[in-house]
Amino acid sequence: MDLILIAIPFFFLLIFIELAYGWLRGNNTYRLNDSINSLSMGSLSRLQGLVILGFSGSIYEIVVAKWQLTQLADDALWVWVSCFILYDFAYYWKHRFGHEVALFWGSHVAHHQSEDYNLSTALRQTSIDFHGFLFYLPFFFLGFPAEILFTVVSLNLIYQFWVHTEHVPKLGPIEWLFVTPSNHRVHHARNKIYVDKNYGGVFILWDRLFGSFQDELAEEAAVYGLRKPLNSWNPIWANVHVYWRLALDFLSMPGITNKLKLLFKPPGWGSELQQSNCKLGKGKVDLSARFDPEISTFSLVYTFIQFLFTVVLSLAVLLGAASLSYTLLSLAVVYLFFAYFVAGTLLEGKEFALTLEIVRLVFLLPCLLLLELNPVVTGLLIVNVIISLPLLLTIGSKRIQILATNQ
Repeated sequence: MDLILIAIPFFFLLIFIELAYGWLRGNNTYRLNDSINSLSMGSLSRLQGLVILGFSGSIYEIVVAKWQLTQLADDALWVWVSCFILYDFAYYWKHRFGHEVALFWGSHVAHHQSEDYNLSTALRQTSIDFHGFLFYLPFFFLGFPAEILFTVVSLNLIYQFWVHTEHVPKLGPIEWLFVTPSNHRVHHARNKIYVDKNYGGVFILWDRLFGSFQDELAEEAAVYGLRKPLNSWNPIWANVHVYWRLALDFLSMPGITNKLKLLFKPPGWGSELQQSNCKLGKGKVDLSARFDPEISTFSLVYTFIQFLFTVVLSLAVLLGAASLSYTLLSLAVVYLFFAYFVAGTLLEGKEFALTLEIVRLVFLLPCLLLLELNPVVTGLLIVNVIISLPLLLTIGSKRIQILATNQ
């Protein structure tokens, strides 16, 4: 059972509730462009899992078959409880290595790019989690059934959703045992005192035991994002930018030993890396700056509307994945990756964004016909294309005329 997929409607409901609450209290923590980017990355994270076959599940089957491991009872309460606690312990170390090992930071960095802190930030997930299976292996050897482990993994992630908010204050004694909004705000802050602290998923106890805990200080308001900001709404670049820079540093680093150290040392190790890595912990950082390129109201509203339609298509593909062939599923995922990329270019006001958006709308029609999704969803998206495409072609022709006149 995919608990994350079931939880998605509740995630969106809580996001709308938080947004309304913030407006009513005069403390809105949302920006439309940042939220669209976070939700785009969350969608991409779920979609890539449809075409990149379950590596962890394959490893599990190999381990069980090769060593004929005895499985623990899947109906025993102690098995569920112990798996939940032990997984959170494993998650702590996975999360910590994700910050303290450059190779793994390149995957985890996606979750920390938002310069806002709200429930949409929780859905900002990586599409390149290539090392997570390493932390599942002990559970396979201990005999925890796969269905229990992956259910526990989902529950752990669902718990972490609610702590991404600025509206919940400190919760007294609960702060000592559980991860709360207060101590997770610390984790997402780029203030030097807060960097690389509070790694726990459900229990903050691990941080207290292993020296990585930092309390949220009244005199040090959390400022969110990376110490070297991404400064982009491109969800593809957001997933790969650290690896691109790491590859450049790897090529320029002298000596094979230094090259290997570069991958497994903390981010920022090495003089060349310190100049380009996205997680510099040293030097002066402008905590007041936020990436917020100015675009027209029309562009912002248009992008938001198209983004909503893209989310609808994404959900339709996720829910209907079982009925689609792998080829069609891959086609849909590629198209959706492109659609979210185009939304990013529109939000940044790129010169080529209009052309890409027209291309996206043109390719949406054959994509819908091939997928044969829910007729209501398909009809809704076709109407969207019929309305949007002539509008954009008109705008494009007027822009060409203006450019010709200026020349």
